[in-house]
Amino acid sequence: MSSVNSLGIGSGVLTSDLVDKLRTADEATVLKPLEKKMTLDAQKEDAYKLLESLMTTLKGSFSALDGDNLYLSRAVTGNTDAVTVTADSGSNVQAFSITDVSKAEADVWNSAALATKSTPITDLGAGTFTISTGGKDFNIDYNANSSLNEIRDSINETAGDSLTASVLQVGKDSYKLVITAKDTNKPITFSDSNANTVAPEVNLTTALGLNNIQIAKPATFKYNGVEITRDTNEVSDLITGVTIKLNENQKPTDTASINIAQNTTSINSEMSLFVTNYNNLMTNLQDMTRSDRESGSVGIFNGDSFVKSIKRDITDLITQVDKNGNSLMDYGIDIDRYGVMSLDSSKFNEKLSTDPKGLEMFFSGDSTIEGIFTKLNNRMDDYTGYNKLLSNFSKQLDSAKENTITQYDKQKASLDSRYEILTKKFIAYDAMISRLNAQFSSLQMMIDQSYGDSKS
Repeated sequence: MSSVNSLGIGSGVLTSDLVDKLRTADEATVLKPLEKKMTLDAQKEDAYKLLESLMTTLKGSFSALDGDNLYLSRAVTGNTDAVTVTADSGSNVQAFSITDVSKAEADVWNSAALATKSTPITDLGAGTFTISTGGKDFNIDYNANSSLNEIRDSINETAGDSLTASVLQVGKDSYKLVITAKDTNKPITFSDSNANTVAPEVNLTTALGLNNIQIAKPATFKYNGVEITRDTNEVSDLITGVTIKLNENQKPTDTASINIAQNTTSINSEMSLFVTNYNNLMTNLQDMTRSDRESGSVGIFNGDSFVKSIKRDITDLITQVDKNGNSLMDYGIDIDRYGVMSLDSSKFNEKLSTDPKGLEMFFSGDSTIEGIFTKLNNRMDDYTGYNKLLSNFSKQLDSAKENTITQYDKQKASLDSRYEILTKKFIAYDAMISRLNAQFSSLQMMIDQSYGDSKS
């Protein structure tokens, strides 16, 4: 403090250095323990965030292994360049063959080559050009000034949901109008009403000279030898939950042997992820609660019974045996004496292949039986989420942290006040000592002078 700077000038005894030493000694006794506790509180806060994240991640594994979607997921094998099959979740496990694929085609027409695309079509009168497809009629009005580009634009504007019109340059000063149906197996027909009484035969249809360059046709293929016909190349109404997409015409000797099975890859992945997430949580819980007497290493939550109980709680559920004598150990799960979990993939896959329904029932259960991961997921619900166990524990940590800060601020304010008063007292005492020293010095001079006079 600035007021301490003058201490000791008069006496040389009550110095600012003495005040600082006294203050340091008091801070070591009063403030330092609270500073250490604030550091510990901050470390606990960081450790809690990690704990919450690991618990939430493990809950994700429990939820995935408990959910129906994992076991209803389907894997499809046997797709070829000609045939692509996809299966919805829950569709029947099955196998079938697709042969003799002939794709559905859209109707395509083009005009004769015209020398211009942007100037009026030669000798064209006025009339209405009607295009019919899919049970709909589209009327395209034209006149003697209509160009190929204008006819294209009118078709796209009027019939754009069902048809596509384009003008292609096929050579130098040579253009063709191309009209394509958007849906396969929907033939296009044309009719024309010409109002030109002088030359009624000169209408847009005759001027264009339209040719059918790709004939509309349905898709055909054989499903397990049975002839199937559809209007489109994407067939989703043949097998419930299964879509067959025809990509190209199939060679007579080609066969797409399709197999739809349970997606064991996703189940294996979730099991491996569960083991990893479990070990991550348990390793960190071990670090957070450890107490090594030999090394003196103590975990951040060593004395906290709540954190210690988490490991025991989850492990007890994972290692439990159901009423039928089944446990996760039967499915390749093992926990060694150090608490590390491992998965025997061969043992797990054997169970998955020989008794998938039994595995699903033990893992996920049904409306009458709780599966092992259902129980774990439900138990984790008690920990995670608003106003649950972890949330309440976090509130306790926050309260302890705020209480420590309050105590620190209060003790620091008390020391500040105490040493402000002490400094003022030292300054006053220093001034008194200085005056006494001056008085004594004056008295000493008088004594010395008196003693000198008496000797003379």
